[in-house]
Amino acid sequence: MKALSILMLTILFAAQQALACPFCYGAKDGKSTEHMAVAIWFLFGAVLSVICGIGAFSFHLWRQGRMPQEPYQQLTEEDLSKYE
Repeated sequence: MKALSILMLTILFAAQQALACPFCYGAKDGKSTEHMAVAIWFLFGAVLSVICGIGAFSFHLWRQGRMPQEPYQQLTEEDLSKYE
């Protein structure tokens, strides 16, 4: 019985080591770790560029909303308060 439990523990620990990847052990010199770091920075840049684009478009809309209207646009606006 004791030999069986030792055999089972040995197989269990060997299986855990076989299934582990370099990221689990923190292999800092591995090529896959370097590639993962590049992928993370690329995705960070992609998300940041989308957020900056939304901010720039919002700033554009804010700036255009504060500009005075052209004279021909003022003529086309109608006073709708008499219809209420």
